[in-house]
Amino acid sequence: MTVVLLDPTRPGQVPAEAVEFLSGVVEFTEEVPVSIRWMFAGTARSDNSGGVLVSTDPHNGRVLARIRRGDRVIASPKLPGDDLIAAVVLMDRLRSIGGWEAQQTHASLSGYLLEETYELLDAIHSGNLVDLKEELGDLLLQVLFHSRIAQDAEPGGFDVDDVAAGLVAKLTHRTPHLTDGSTGPIDVATQERAWEERKAAEKARGSCLDGIAMAQPALALTQKIIARAAKAGLPDELVPDNLRTVHIGLDHSSGGESAEDLLRRRVLEFAERIRCAEVSAKDRGAVPGRISAIEWIENWGLRA
Repeated sequence: MTVVLLDPTRPGQVPAEAVEFLSGVVEFTEEVPVSIRWMFAGTARSDNSGGVLVSTDPHNGRVLARIRRGDRVIASPKLPGDDLIAAVVLMDRLRSIGGWEAQQTHASLSGYLLEETYELLDAIHSGNLVDLKEELGDLLLQVLFHSRIAQDAEPGGFDVDDVAAGLVAKLTHRTPHLTDGSTGPIDVATQERAWEERKAAEKARGSCLDGIAMAQPALALTQKIIARAAKAGLPDELVPDNLRTVHIGLDHSSGGESAEDLLRRRVLEFAERIRCAEVSAKDRGAVPGRISAIEWIENWGLRA
């Protein structure tokens, strides 16, 4: 006798080697959807009189009894991403019937997202793979949760498949080596250049600072803005000294601001000067993204 175990997330996909056993008497465990039962031409039965047993639950009592007596088991092959699908299904169920989950918003979850990100960084720095796996799961929960919340938004709603499809489209477009027939290792410099060129074409950004997350911690923000501006040709001499050194503690010169708040204010002022210089240079004929060091200096003190 035979037990056919279908994937609970894709029960309609029957293993090819099981097809020949499904034309006679077929039994089903109780959780198998009715729509799946109608797929088979044989006589459907719900008793335990023999024949082929179809189930989506490997832990079902009838399945376990059949296995113990030596029945052949044909199971749907496990595919990459199967557990991701199970996680999506579970998140949908939690959102639908969970009291706490149903009340959450993007804003209410933002603190958890930040906390989970820092915990993941701790796991990376520790080198503990067990912790790393767990923290990646916690971060994945945030992605699934936010995607499920967005699914109910009107207008402009989207689901986790839209998120994944957007990622696939982005990676494919920005990595031409995926579709140009390349088979060997890709030169890193060539790959990075292609990525930046295609990203620039997608975004059509007017400033070298566009796309920087301004909500990140002040020190990280300062490093990002300085690095992005330097890459755009801003001379090092235009970077203020008060962004290069962080003083911890309160003093009269800071007006009572914390080191974080003081640095954030200063770097935002610096960012505004960069944007003004870019606009001024553009108005005077400079090509965005190709401002020379001299043009940066000439337009640094000018306001848009």
